[in-house]
Amino acid sequence: MRIALTGGGTGGHVYPALEVGRLARDRGAELVYLGSERGMESKVAAANGIEFHGFQAEPLWSLTTVRGWRSLAKLLQARRDARRWLSNHPVDAVFSTGGYSAGPVMAAARSLKIPYVVHEANSVPGRANRMFAKGAKAFTSVFRATATVIPGTIRTGQPIRRELREAAQSKPPSGHPPKILVTGGSQGAAALNEMALSLNVDAAVTLVCGPKNFEALRSRAGSVDLRAFLSADEMAEAYRSASLVIGRSGGSCAEFAAFRLPSVLVPLPTSADDHQRVNAREFSAMRAAVVVEQANPVDFEAAVTGWLIDPERVATARHNLEEWDCPHATADIVNLLLQ
Repeated sequence: MRIALTGGGTGGHVYPALEVGRLARDRGAELVYLGSERGMESKVAAANGIEFHGFQAEPLWSLTTVRGWRSLAKLLQARRDARRWLSNHPVDAVFSTGGYSAGPVMAAARSLKIPYVVHEANSVPGRANRMFAKGAKAFTSVFRATATVIPGTIRTGQPIRRELREAAQSKPPSGHPPKILVTGGSQGAAALNEMALSLNVDAAVTLVCGPKNFEALRSRAGSVDLRAFLSADEMAEAYRSASLVIGRSGGSCAEFAAFRLPSVLVPLPTSADDHQRVNAREFSAMRAAVVVEQANPVDFEAAVTGWLIDPERVATARHNLEEWDCPHATADIVNLLLQ
């Protein structure tokens, strides 16, 4: 069986697609990654020995601007190029995690009647995934709330890197003193960095600040364990040893759940359709997170301290995260594709 993976723009799209591809390949499938020439997917595919073919897709900007019309023209050309490529290089199925680079590939697959499966990592589906939900053989999700937007959604959970999933199975009991992990994703988050450096709590703090922020923050780190980034193995160990995580509320929420980590979530204010705030609400509703607004972080330290001083509350959060977590997400999606 030959499967085309697509999805890009950020690691939140690329890495879940890659994880599904890794397991599908282990089960005998041949892989090709179709994406944007400007995104990170080409490098990630090459690092994992996956054939890659790129198209000149880019985010669709406002059509009230010249830039917007140019981006639309590139997307339409990318759709034609993807259709031509798939016509000449047939695949049995397409797996998409969304993002601007996936739209042309899904459009091409639908026009050629190639079955495709769409995966949505956020509670509010992105534009590309909404456009192509109709016609998908399956639409899978991470958050429970997605089913209220896309009827028939199959909640599989998030395909998490196997290094992290394996480490989560051996997470030790929270130690003393407690350890706090602060992460804004692979590129860091300036607002989270500042909030973390302002903390005055009785806990060890590891701050993954992002490569572009590291030098500027190093002189201010003090007792904070400042890291530019963490490899998969290093991130696995950081999660294993953490008592609490502070982060954004994107796809990484599934990683927090895998490690049963209560959290303080700071939604990205500019996330599309405000999806990070909706994600955070789902965790807050099940008493696994406290949500702090980036524009008004006055309660930030109190939110952190609240987790550190209340073990019963932490136990409730861990129990609810265990119920929410989907440890077989990758296998369930691969099974859908192989069917």
